[in-house]
Amino acid sequence: MRTNATFKILSWDEEPFDEPEDGPKLTRAHIRKSFHGDLSGTGNLMYLMTHFEDGNATFTGFEKVVGALHGRSGSFVFQHTGSYDGQTATADYEVVPGSGTNQLTGLSGTGSFSAGHAEEHDMTLDYKL
Repeated sequence: MRTNATFKILSWDEEPFDEPEDGPKLTRAHIRKSFHGDLSGTGNLMYLMTHFEDGNATFTGFEKVVGALHGRSGSFVFQHTGSYDGQTATADYEVVPGSGTNQLTGLSGTGSFSAGHAEEHDMTLDYKL
């Protein structure tokens, strides 16, 4: 099945953990999100990020989503991998195997998003349950 939804970033708390004079800066970012559409609920996300001098970045992270997917309630975890080109963040993600709970037990799937500076961002999730 395919899910179409939007997400909104509610908070973004980012701090460096390595800022060398030469080379990229490393940060960790704690992000809280809300989801609307076929996927509704909240997300609690932690990114580890590499920031380059040209404004680009790469990131990876894990996000616990609590809510409902096409009316089935529970939670699951996404694993994200993505990049930022100075204007737009793009990422692919997959449901971590075995992370689904309650009516989402057994959930598997992959998806993607592209997010600029708008308030809400489109996302997709192709999944099996």
